Amino acid sequence: MILSRRRLLATAAAALAAPHVMTSSRARAATSIVATTYPGSFDEAFRAVMGPAFQKASGADVTFTPLLGVDQIGKIQASRNAPPFDVVLFDEGPLIPAIASGVIEKFPTEASKSFAQIPQPFRHPDGYAPVITVQLIGIAYNPKKITTPPTSWEDLWKPEYKGRVGITGMGSSLGTAFMVEIVKLNGGSETNLEPAFEAIKKLLPNVGAIAASPGALATLFQQGEIDIAFNFWNNVALLAAKGVDIAFAKPKSGAVIIRSSAQIVKNNQDPKLVLDYLDTVMSAEAQKGIEAAPWVMMPTNKNVALTGANLTVAKSVDDLIASNVLLDWTKFQHMRGEWITRFNKDVKI
Repeated sequence: MILSRRRLLATAAAALAAPHVMTSSRARAATSIVATTYPGSFDEAFRAVMGPAFQKASGADVTFTPLLGVDQIGKIQASRNAPPFDVVLFDEGPLIPAIASGVIEKFPTEASKSFAQIPQPFRHPDGYAPVITVQLIGIAYNPKKITTPPTSWEDLWKPEYKGRVGITGMGSSLGTAFMVEIVKLNGGSETNLEPAFEAIKKLLPNVGAIAASPGALATLFQQGEIDIAFNFWNNVALLAAKGVDIAFAKPKSGAVIIRSSAQIVKNNQDPKLVLDYLDTVMSAEAQKGIEAAPWVMMPTNKNVALTGANLTVAKSVDDLIASNVLLDWTKFQHMRGEWITRFNKDVKI
């Protein structure tokens, strides 16, 4: 039963994989694991960098499955004894219910080769796996259509952007973080999102598309369907490297920081390979790979410095965190299910 389910997952993921990446080019053998990523540039970077690095370090393969965090939790809970994934990728919001539901294991720090290279601020206080990358949320825009860079989240409501704004739902950390920032500008709080929902209703005349995920939202720029949106810095940088007319601006209130970790699923098929994979993901060599162009993802390994395009948004990861906004997801994560349902029902174009 386990092999059947995993083979089905490997076949589906293989259709999404880049041709040169050894992730699921053959039927799954005992020397492979399944790890989730997020759709979009995150998935592209992990296939291009982490897959080959893991194969080189361990001689094993990894099948990548791109899913939002909330979807990952549901799939694991539905099959706890034979989970479809061995490693899952969570932002700090979805990590909270994942821990509460008992579907992930604590990280074996003493057995890890790379853990010592992760600074204390990125280590989980309760012993789960550490943060492996830091994402930055700001305003993406088309500099040929919008010649004056935006300076505030409120710029998305400007009447000149009618039909040209892109948004995504609250099923992603991106969408939830945006709504929490919007509520601060409209008299609400992290636990009272009513003013944010009212603000989104007023935004709808400007909305040209509601994307299913941050990656899909970024692609709308490539297709010329939108000119401005909230999005992750690494999504914007990857499209810019591909020649898409897109730029990134920090709101005057500060961009939002999202910390992401790869976690060990209980009842995974090969604990040793899982640890090898996490050690690879945390290693300086692999993190240098995802920090470099075109991926420009923020590293957390203390031996990896920011370079190139990343230096346009921060001098270092420490500087990035000090000068931007960290949300306390423990205050509102338990309310996200209700928020997601309401957003999906009420926010339509």
